[in-house]
Amino acid sequence: MQKLVTGLVVGVVSIFAVSAGFALVQQMTRQFTLQSLGANDISVEQALLVAQGAIDACKKDNSVITVAVVDHEGGVRFIMRGDGASPEMVDNARRKAYTARTFRQATSAWMERTALDAVDEKGKPVDLNGQRFLENTIAQKGGMPILWHGDALGGVGVAGSKGGEEADEVCAKAGVDAIADQLF
Repeated sequence: MQKLVTGLVVGVVSIFAVSAGFALVQQMTRQFTLQSLGANDISVEQALLVAQGAIDACKKDNSVITVAVVDHEGGVRFIMRGDGASPEMVDNARRKAYTARTFRQATSAWMERTALDAVDEKGKPVDLNGQRFLENTIAQKGGMPILWHGDALGGVGVAGSKGGEEADEVCAKAGVDAIADQLF
C-alpha cells in the first residue's frame, strides 16, 4: 500500500512539475512575442525628431513644407503643415510616407521600379506599374522609409519645398538621418 501511495504522490508531483514548466514556457513566449511586436514601431518621440530633422533641412531655403511620419502599419504618427502651406500638401506628404514605408524604399526608387518602361538587373521588362494605383500610394518623390534591420518601422514624407520633389526627398532623408543613431 505504501508503494502505491508513494507512486501516486510521485505521479502527481511529476504532472504538476510538467504542467508548471509548460505554463512558464507559454507565458515567456507570450511575453517575448508581445514585446517584439511593440518594439518594431516608431515612437512618438522618434516621429517628432524625424519631422524636426526634415523641417531643419528644408528651413535652409525658407521652404514652407508639410511633413508626415507614419508608423509600421502606415498610420499617421505625426503630421505638421507649415505656416502658409496649402492644405492638399497634408495628404501628399502622408501618401509619400506611406508609399516609402510600404515598399521599403525611397519613393524616387519606387517610381523608377514601377515605371512603364522599367527593367530588372538583367534588362528584362518588369510590370509593376499597377502598384501605382494602390490606395494611399503616390508616385511623387519626397518619401523615405525608416528602416531597422530591413523592417520598415515607418516612413516620412515631405511636400512643398522650394526645390521641388528632389528637395522634398533630401529633407525626408535628413529626417530619417536625425534618428539614425537610434536605428542600430
